[in-house]
Amino acid sequence: MRVVRNEALIKQRVKLTQRGSLIGMALLLGSLFLAWRNQALSWVLLIAGFLVAMAAVRVGNRYVRPPRRDAVLDKLLKGLDNKYELYHYLYPAEHLLLTPSGLIAIHMQEHTGRITVQGNRWRQRPAGLRLKVLLGEAGLGNPFDDLRIELARTSKALGKLLSENSLPLEGVVVFYSPKAQITAENPSFPVVAASDLKATVRAMAEAHPTLPPRTRKAVAAALRGERQAEEG
Repeated sequence: MRVVRNEALIKQRVKLTQRGSLIGMALLLGSLFLAWRNQALSWVLLIAGFLVAMAAVRVGNRYVRPPRRDAVLDKLLKGLDNKYELYHYLYPAEHLLLTPSGLIAIHMQEHTGRITVQGNRWRQRPAGLRLKVLLGEAGLGNPFDDLRIELARTSKALGKLLSENSLPLEGVVVFYSPKAQITAENPSFPVVAASDLKATVRAMAEAHPTLPPRTRKAVAAALRGERQAEEG
């Protein structure tokens, strides 16, 4: 499998996390300094510092904290042949896989615990959920809604490429933590644990006619742009 990574965006996110953490800390220290001098301003700085710090933590969790999502996905899909090409942080779907027959947007979820999905409805029951949210972990929300937005925006960004080559664009949700326990009943999109992702994308690829080699090569070149692919 070949991998194309937007290193510039990752570096930007690292800087954003560092600056956000420093600004958040400065605001919190300012709040402490003003606690007995100007309580109203102290509260404003406290709230602002907390919000900035939490935003920095969430960005850091997503793009900086090891293991990064892109590195985790590279490992999960390792062993796919060179008819597959994986694009990280280049399109609205942050992890986009070119298969022998089309494109798959892989929506990654870090959440742990017992996770149940019925149709389009989600439920999470991990221990300490509220504490994790307060410490900066994003809530589960509805991954299908997030995936639909990614698919719509990616389809718009690649409209001409998709239509000219009759490329199917599908999506899958993967919970990549080994501590996630998934129960899915008639989900709107495939929902899998990390260990099942490779088999799932292969099955999704095999459900469509294989692209002619020349077409697939042209699509890969268009998606890659000037960026060089890594062998993985």
